[in-house]
Amino acid sequence: MSKREKTWSLKEIDEVRGVVRGTAFKAFKQLRDGFDEGRDYFYLVAEQDSREIETLRLRGRLYDGSINAILLTEPGYQAVMEFLDD
Repeated sequence: MSKREKTWSLKEIDEVRGVVRGTAFKAFKQLRDGFDEGRDYFYLVAEQDSREIETLRLRGRLYDGSINAILLTEPGYQAVMEFLDD
């Protein structure tokens, strides 16, 4: 993952949209088959990315119970936002 690339967590999308927890995750699941990991999103796995996940949690970007993390890049973010707008 490029450290310079802007990403959005699913929690951040839920909060910006003012929707219940899990709304952005449900949209992501619907769109996932058309997404490319590394281009549309990054999947952080607790066993490999624990430091980064903990940093995201401390910054308030993840839900407290999150074990792994999904971070959307600009194309993924736009696709989820459009899906939620429909």
